Amino acid sequence: MKRHKSFQLLCLAGAMLLAAPAWAEDLESLRALVRAQGVSGREEAVRREIVSRLPAGVQAEVDNMGNLTVTVGSGRPLRLVLAVMDEPGYVVTRIQEDGYLRVRRLARLPLPPLFDQYFVGQPLQVESPGDSAPINAVSAVLSTHLQRGRRVAASPPPRDEDLLVDLGARSADQARAAGIRLLSPVTLEKSLVELAGNRVSGFALDDRVGCEALLRLARGLDRSRLKGQLVLAWAAQSWVGGRGAQRLARRFAPDEVIVVDLYAPDPSGWPTLEPGGSLGKGPFLARSKGEDSGTRELAERLRRSARDGRISLQEIKFGSLNDGVPFQKHPIAVVGIPVRFPGTPAEMVELGDLDGLSDWLKGYLEDRP
Repeated sequence: MKRHKSFQLLCLAGAMLLAAPAWAEDLESLRALVRAQGVSGREEAVRREIVSRLPAGVQAEVDNMGNLTVTVGSGRPLRLVLAVMDEPGYVVTRIQEDGYLRVRRLARLPLPPLFDQYFVGQPLQVESPGDSAPINAVSAVLSTHLQRGRRVAASPPPRDEDLLVDLGARSADQARAAGIRLLSPVTLEKSLVELAGNRVSGFALDDRVGCEALLRLARGLDRSRLKGQLVLAWAAQSWVGGRGAQRLARRFAPDEVIVVDLYAPDPSGWPTLEPGGSLGKGPFLARSKGEDSGTRELAERLRRSARDGRISLQEIKFGSLNDGVPFQKHPIAVVGIPVRFPGTPAEMVELGDLDGLSDWLKGYLEDRP
């Protein structure tokens, strides 16, 4: 009898391992997106992850700005749903004779004042040629105590030009032999950390959550219920001035645009806008000033869809430098989920909010009259 019960328990445990819950696949997808390198203009690794997770038979296109698009259906209305692929980061600007690398930050949009300091003493990854694995490195800055004549007490926080990237090479030739090239992208070695309360943390979550939400739409939408044409767009080069979104605005003439984003800054010098919304209380719809009638009607349709789906919806203020700017002539809405500590390696979100966002968008796109 004991042996029989033990055998049953082993079978049950094996079945549980083989039949992993659906959320485990979604979490692994988000983890892979966070780990992928995606410095502005060099989003190839993120694009590969997205394409590898699209359903079989789905045709994806890449334009000359690096935007990835999937088009479903035809005719009108034409709805464009957009998320951001790239992350702020650096490129190699010099290979010193001693093997150290110098870098410059690419992002043009305002970042936290201590952004460069977050990279000091951290594991980094430098993109290698082709599809090879990234090159591991670490970062440091010159000790202020060893710099003659420098006033230690008045030293400002490190900037991008202060960073030294060390991959273990002892000469410039060794660094080049390892695969280092000028303009090679450099970013943190990233990971997704699971926290208590269904929360996760990681660098670039403010962008990759939107990518994951669009992937869920690509995998889960009932195409027979879609009306007109739907374009899912993963935009490139957001952090260097929304270049990818500008290209999409020239390419498409949408009847409505939904931007899926978690955080966007305001111009330098404006009052600091704290991240809005509360973690764990559902997705958000961003409020904006000067809305035209088309945008107001889109917002009301989205609110009605949330009510019909019994999805708790928050309404918040949102940064003005978002990827919806090139679409101001069209009805537009910015949606997302609350994020804490944006622009830092400790960005934090609630997975339940992501589930709510995905369900909300799916319900809206399938049921719009």
